Amino acid sequence: MSSAPPTSDHDEFEARLSELADGTLPAEDRRSVEQHLETCASCREDLAELRKTMDALSGLHRVPAPENFDRDITETIRRRSRGRFFGRRTLGDRVPFELLALLALVLGLALYFFLRGSDTGSLRPFDREPDTPAIHEDAPSVVPRP
Repeated sequence: MSSAPPTSDHDEFEARLSELADGTLPAEDRRSVEQHLETCASCREDLAELRKTMDALSGLHRVPAPENFDRDITETIRRRSRGRFFGRRTLGDRVPFELLALLALVLGLALYFFLRGSDTGSLRPFDREPDTPAIHEDAPSVVPRP
């Protein structure tokens, strides 16, 4: 880029030149950058140079990738990493996280409804009474009645 006064406004306009050349600059910003270009020769030169470079690059031909490119790359990585990169996978790698979370949710709901539907509200088959002393079978005859 050519030398220009190092002001923050100028730097901001200079940074937006690429978006202007690409046509991706919003309309309001485009108007302000175009107004700046009317008064700034340095930015006009930079924009002209940028457009010239983009035109030169757009003339290059795209070359398609070889037929087995992805498979060859995968094999090269596997060979060079000795299997560490594409090595054996654990359960968490093979099964999607969402499926594991859904399974945990279903198990949690099943446990909730099982406990809610039980007579005791717990996993125990019966509720224990609070620790009360056992009454001897002869106790009614021993205790006087009023």
